[in-house]
Amino acid sequence: MQKRSKWAKYLAPLVFVPVLILSSCSGGGSSDSSGSSTSSGSSTSSGKTGLAAKQVLRVTTTADIPTLDYTQATDTQSTNTLAMVNSGLTRMHLDKLGAPSGEVQLDLAKSAKASADKRTYTFTLRKGIKWSDGKPVTAQDFVYGWQHENDPKANPAYNFLYASAGIKNAEQIENPKDPLYGKYKKLGIKAIGTHKVQVTFAKPAPPFFLSLLSTPAFYPQRQDFITKQGKKYAMGPKNLLYNGPFKLHAWNKGSGWTYVKNNSYWNAKKIHLTKITVRVIKEEATQVNLYKAGETDMIESISGDQAKQLKNKIPDQLYYGLTSTTRFLYVNQKNKYLKNAALRKALSESIDRHAYSFVVKLMKGSLLPSNFVVPKFFVRGPHEEDFRAGTENGYPLGSTEQAQKDWATAKRELNIKTLNLNFLTPDGDQLKNYNQYLASQFEKLKGVHVTINQQPFANFLKLRTDFKFDLSYASRAPDYQDPMTYLDMFTTGHPENSSAWSNKTYDKLITSAENEANETKRWDDLEAAEKILIQDTGIIPLEQDGQIWMQKPYVKGLQYPVYGPRVDFTGVYIKKH
Repeated sequence: MQKRSKWAKYLAPLVFVPVLILSSCSGGGSSDSSGSSTSSGSSTSSGKTGLAAKQVLRVTTTADIPTLDYTQATDTQSTNTLAMVNSGLTRMHLDKLGAPSGEVQLDLAKSAKASADKRTYTFTLRKGIKWSDGKPVTAQDFVYGWQHENDPKANPAYNFLYASAGIKNAEQIENPKDPLYGKYKKLGIKAIGTHKVQVTFAKPAPPFFLSLLSTPAFYPQRQDFITKQGKKYAMGPKNLLYNGPFKLHAWNKGSGWTYVKNNSYWNAKKIHLTKITVRVIKEEATQVNLYKAGETDMIESISGDQAKQLKNKIPDQLYYGLTSTTRFLYVNQKNKYLKNAALRKALSESIDRHAYSFVVKLMKGSLLPSNFVVPKFFVRGPHEEDFRAGTENGYPLGSTEQAQKDWATAKRELNIKTLNLNFLTPDGDQLKNYNQYLASQFEKLKGVHVTINQQPFANFLKLRTDFKFDLSYASRAPDYQDPMTYLDMFTTGHPENSSAWSNKTYDKLITSAENEANETKRWDDLEAAEKILIQDTGIIPLEQDGQIWMQKPYVKGLQYPVYGPRVDFTGVYIKKH
């Protein structure tokens, strides 16, 4: 079994607890539904006793799957789905109850060997690994998958991760001004026979490299299948191949989807669920009624308002805790008014984040008001300190008095008296109070008027990508175990920088951190970069998110990992009941 990466030891154990227990300061983890808390790690193992004859999990959620195309998947629902049905060289946790959250294990690879200078990694694939059509998964499938993810013609959304990892030529292939632009076959990956994959780097591999390989952007792909599918590729379950724990059996767009166990998966004997049905229900009250009626086993996420009503009735079926997701607002600086620093600061300072936390969740410990983007309890640095330790009190949470002063400055500098803002947000019951509260906070600035534009999730993502908003709801869940996963996305021109914010000093600090071998200096660069982002109001931080969910007592082994998939079903099993 693969040893965890160097920085995995810096990751704090993260735990979710039922509501009848005081919440620990924690993030993603697993629950056993029995009124006790456990550290994250899969609870799957062969030979379990007391299993129900029918291993079927019924889930409700609020959002449909926007895309099944690996090159386009950036949202949590799409990436979560893809992570359940396919696998990469590594996976993000051990198949051992109580293993530290976020620890890396090998998945399709049986071994990984780094060169002494860390500029080369060689992976040997497991024997007998197969696609769902029975054909073998080969080293060439990884080569093609990685190259496809870096082909500009595929319009990939996450190819920047390759440059973040320092993979040879990735940065040049992504840069339209470089002679290597678009020459994806020059990427630092090659097949050595059918069972070995060799990755080369422009500099020593970063400490988060192995964890990065568990994300869908680094999964293998079959060239012959994608070519045959053409424009139909990823349009539905029949237009994908699978090599992971589950297969997507059905997808009724807008209403739900079904997973079935993939018996071709190399570790299928440790997957107990034979079927998972996911229903998309946007009305929270309807979800709760279905749960009470015994028609669903799990609600992925509920609001604090609902949890408050239910905690005295079924406290042992409610779970909550902090996650590694941070929520913030993009401030579209393509709007000439929002280019004004005083205006951006006034908007941020107008928010009473402590009051907001009760509006959104209403439960102590289920979120943390934030003045930052890198979350607490996510990763520890070279001196064992949490990333937030040196910066926690460095940024103001908000001040109505200061907001009014900055608004006055902005009006004077912009020569305006009023301002209309379009606030773009996904739809769903849970966000209504959230949206209305934020709008009311901004409108404390006399002359500011906010129009809430609530859209279905896929439409929301497109409008945000097209910069058709002034303020936009956003969240960031980590792709790998490092502060960089939150910070490099705000560099100038980055595809996920939907604020269109640009700061030369920030860019230099991120570049320095990407190339810095000294861990202490690298850590300092990342802290300094985040400080610039917050103080210049490149975004408006809101919260470190918490998750509140419901599950029946007979559902065991559910996980909310610290990074990677938002919800992990691979360890779930149903007890007799």
